[in-house]
Amino acid sequence: MTINRQALFALFILAIDMAYLKQALNLPLPFSSGEPGPSLMPLVLVLTLGIGALGVLVQELRGTADHEDDEDARFSLRTVALIVLTCGFIWAFEPLGYWYDTLLYTFCVAWLFEQERLGPVKAVLTSALIGGGITGVGWLFFVTLFDLFLPQGYF
Repeated sequence: MTINRQALFALFILAIDMAYLKQALNLPLPFSSGEPGPSLMPLVLVLTLGIGALGVLVQELRGTADHEDDEDARFSLRTVALIVLTCGFIWAFEPLGYWYDTLLYTFCVAWLFEQERLGPVKAVLTSALIGGGITGVGWLFFVTLFDLFLPQGYF
């Protein structure tokens, strides 16, 4: 049995996951007061990340992982653009506010993926619809369901 890079990465993710779980358990438990509470999403993330990392680790150690598509999994310009967009979204969330920042971010991410399939021009309309839908549903989710106040921006 040999441990390859994917198995080592899965072990690394599991270690980070356990540290995150330790921090999440310091928050009030979900539904202890009848509401989801602040630890619900971190615990869901810990569970999802743990299951994924364990699945990768088991497949790698058994030797059943499928590596046929690894040639397509290189670090492309689209990957760099997605990282830059996400960093920009986080940085501009407070000054631009939820509506402008989320609409711009979701539009750009959708365009990155849709322009290859539909072409650059048709992707603009599709991305605008996707961005508007995600932004609206996200606002309804956070404001209506969780009664949270989202930033309105500095203007």
